[in-house]
Amino acid sequence: MRSDVNTVENVKKWLTDNGKTQAWLSTEMDVAPSLISQLFNGTRKLQPAQIEKFAKITGMSISELASSADGFSGKLVYSLRGSISNEQGERAFNQLLLDVEHFVQLLNK
Repeated sequence: MRSDVNTVENVKKWLTDNGKTQAWLSTEMDVAPSLISQLFNGTRKLQPAQIEKFAKITGMSISELASSADGFSGKLVYSLRGSISNEQGERAFNQLLLDVEHFVQLLNK
């Protein structure tokens, strides 16, 4: 499962477990309730600032938010837009993926 989907599911579970509503969450995040609804139903993409707010509100780390209950979330999934038009671009992209993986490993230490 994608990390953004895991994040939303983990926040939904946290809300349920703690007797909180989406309206309460929108107030805590200082956003419109419709934004929370759109994030939760997948019509809006999670932004890093929103994930950070979720982590602060829930007291969970970003890694915990992105984790899956099924145990198959060893890697975070990132959505990127665009295309690679040449070999140099492909090498740069592969280096970026490696750098991100190393960064995540450092965060988990």
